[in-house]
Amino acid sequence: MKEDTKKKKNYLKRYRNYLIRIKRLEEKLFQIDNQLIGLKSTQITDMPKGGLPITKDDLLIKKEETEHRIQNLVDISRNVRMEIFDCIETLDDYRFSEVLESYFIDGYTLEAIAENKNYSIQHVGYLYGKGLEMVQIVENDKKNVR
Repeated sequence: MKEDTKKKKNYLKRYRNYLIRIKRLEEKLFQIDNQLIGLKSTQITDMPKGGLPITKDDLLIKKEETEHRIQNLVDISRNVRMEIFDCIETLDDYRFSEVLESYFIDGYTLEAIAENKNYSIQHVGYLYGKGLEMVQIVENDKKNVR
């Protein structure tokens, strides 16, 4: 794979990577909520217990931190999404933009794009390849490239 194509793919995949991170943190938030629901008052018994008990305050702090992290990622991902739209919307043929948007923004596979657009898989592969070849990446903000 050419270095230029690899660079373009990495640039365009950034939004999908943020979505994966957001989904992981949302699952973590769901687990924290379940822990809060299942948290019982401490029972005093004569049996020894290992480790420190998790308190409601600990879980609430974890929940707040996780929500803050999710919001930060959502804010960054919106900017990244707009940067990617700016790149792919400049292509001459709308079909190139359509395939690249479906793949890199919507997260569809090439097979799913072919089925949705009533194209052959080979044609979608061609549009994807040509679109990647023609897209121009302008990196004006290095802090968002991760």
